[in-house]
Amino acid sequence: MQTWTILEKIQRIIAKCGGFYLIRLYWIITKHKKSRARAIVLNTDKSKILLVKNITYKEFHLPGGGLEKGESGETAIVREVKEELGIDVQILYQLGKYTYQNTNKCVEVFVTQAPSEDFIMQWELDDAMWFPFTHLPELSKATKQTLRDFLVQNQPVTGVWGLDS
Repeated sequence: MQTWTILEKIQRIIAKCGGFYLIRLYWIITKHKKSRARAIVLNTDKSKILLVKNITYKEFHLPGGGLEKGESGETAIVREVKEELGIDVQILYQLGKYTYQNTNKCVEVFVTQAPSEDFIMQWELDDAMWFPFTHLPELSKATKQTLRDFLVQNQPVTGVWGLDS
């Protein structure tokens, strides 16, 4: 059972009632960061990946968020996964660095491992689930590209999101 504060419950209700545009505007104004970090969170035997669905997005994607001023990508991803899911992940390596097409927005992607499959979703997530790589849900374009890179690359990747149709 999730335990959210009154403010978190109000934010969820507003988002669920179509007010997600207001929530996104709030995030853009208060939390907009040029650089972000995302995590490929693997279970202990590396057979499953933990994906999240934010209340403002339709598809599952990688957990993560914005870098605070002066924060490294490594520090940010450990903090973000802890904030969103209550998990203390171990970083295995950095998969790569991506930019969104036609922007200067940078996203660092890290491959991490969770100590167990237990997690606690925070209010801004609509869903979070462990998926075997053979049965992935509908994914955002950036997540599809990142997972494809993860599964076929044996070296760090420098890519541009948004090139796939």
